Amino acid sequence: MAEAARKAEMSPKELFVRKFKEVEKIWSGKSFLHYRDYKTILAELPVSEVAVPDKEYRLKLRGNLEYVYGEMLYSLSGFEGYLRDKAFHLEECFIRPVVRPSTFILKFNIRYTTREGEEVTRSAEVLRLGNTKYLFFTDYYRPL
Repeated sequence: MAEAARKAEMSPKELFVRKFKEVEKIWSGKSFLHYRDYKTILAELPVSEVAVPDKEYRLKLRGNLEYVYGEMLYSLSGFEGYLRDKAFHLEECFIRPVVRPSTFILKFNIRYTTREGEEVTRSAEVLRLGNTKYLFFTDYYRPL
């Protein structure tokens, strides 16, 4: 009972840190299309004080939850398809939290093996800047 009362008093940041600080992976599978809780996990993402991704990306998209959710699924599934078309073997798709003092990141990683046998991991990231403002950083985006 005291634990439930303590959780009710915690801020979204405290709850997220407590739930994900030491977590290696939130989810792992063979395709991002197999994960069903994107909106839930994005909605749980605390507001970051600074919008600094874990690495440099070529593309930054900004929008509300629905927009970022749609663009993220399009980008991730499109990149998976691109890798399959190149005859690369997808080893694992996984979601990893990155918790810093003023930044909370959801990192979407694809680990694959090239035809030459080189193992590569590529990522995209989502940060939240306000109640309805999200940023999606990616290199996966491939224009038609």
